Amino acid sequence: MFVIIVGSGRLAVGLACSMSLRKDDVVIIDRGIDAGKLGASFDGVLVDGDPMDIETLNQSGAPRCDLFMAVTGDDNVNAACAQAAKLLFKVPKVLARIADPARESFFRELGLSTVCPTTTGINEVLDWLTSDRLHPWDLYLEPSIICVQPRGDWIGKNFDVIDKSQGVKIVGVIRKGFLARMPSRDFVREGDTVVVSMRHNRGQRRLWNV
Repeated sequence: MFVIIVGSGRLAVGLACSMSLRKDDVVIIDRGIDAGKLGASFDGVLVDGDPMDIETLNQSGAPRCDLFMAVTGDDNVNAACAQAAKLLFKVPKVLARIADPARESFFRELGLSTVCPTTTGINEVLDWLTSDRLHPWDLYLEPSIICVQPRGDWIGKNFDVIDKSQGVKIVGVIRKGFLARMPSRDFVREGDTVVVSMRHNRGQRRLWNV
């Protein structure tokens, strides 16, 4: 398979090396590429040029490309290059890395295949938070996870106390803009946003007003 990768950061280098080991034909396009990052095992082609330039893409083999991936750290560059590959060069498979979830959704609606590391990271953190706090005896845990503003009577109370008295499972807290699992000995503070998982007993849902 003939692959073009736009970008020379860690993601681009990792993809390039992995695909080169699979014996794919790989071309990397970016300004100021450091060949030393790729190691001796990489046998692809490096193109030191502007990936936003149509002629650069053309000379790099975009018309013959099977897979085109734009994975620089700039959403604008990735979107523009991916659109050019798809619309101008008719590349069969095109993927763009878009870090902004709102813009990723917009480009996806336009028909562009995208991957969003921000959304993926959030989902992985929430999965970790949930699995880290669950115990085998939690057989009737409501799977939905929601973020809520703490009720007034929660302020200053220990997380475990709230868990037992309110019929919820606190799996984390967003505090000062950071999402983290909090130890059971900590307490709810003013300004916190609490991440909870709803419980239900004996197969029946429990309605809890937040």
